[in-house]
Amino acid sequence: MPLNWFVGNIKDADDVCWITATKSSVMDGRVRGEEYLNPLTNSFIWATMTIGLNEITEENVDEWEKRLALAYEIGWLSKPTVWNGIEPDGDKNAHCFEARPLTRADIVRHIGLSTNATYESPTAWRKRVIERMTEEGLREAKHDEKRNAELDAIWMKEGNELRDAIRSGKTTKEAEAKVVVA
Repeated sequence: MPLNWFVGNIKDADDVCWITATKSSVMDGRVRGEEYLNPLTNSFIWATMTIGLNEITEENVDEWEKRLALAYEIGWLSKPTVWNGIEPDGDKNAHCFEARPLTRADIVRHIGLSTNATYESPTAWRKRVIERMTEEGLREAKHDEKRNAELDAIWMKEGNELRDAIRSGKTTKEAEAKVVVA
């Protein structure tokens, strides 16, 4: 199902949701004078699916803020990249864009945004987060367990070989200690 969105109910939607390119750019395909969706608005639209809220209202601003904070912390959302006001003036390495999180002020400015994403109650969403984090944690633990066994086999083998060499008189602890220090 496609994600449909509507910004017509946002106060000052033309100023909040749309930006006009002041320069053309081959790098990102922008054309001077063309209007583009504000990267913050775009981030809110796509975040609705991740955080289980399909609209921004005065009543759910606090919930948006909480869910965004948690989604950023666990890595479910990336910070949107926005223009920081620095003009590159031909310097291809100029950092004129930076990543920053969506803030409470951004949420308030976007009151009225809606999508057809599925709504999840606070309890249902937090349950999904915990279940997903648990699954990811278990998957990582199983990977680590396998990897740790491989690493353990390597250092155990090396340790056993050194122990056997010392016990058989092929080398001494003192000689091996000098090898490590040297």
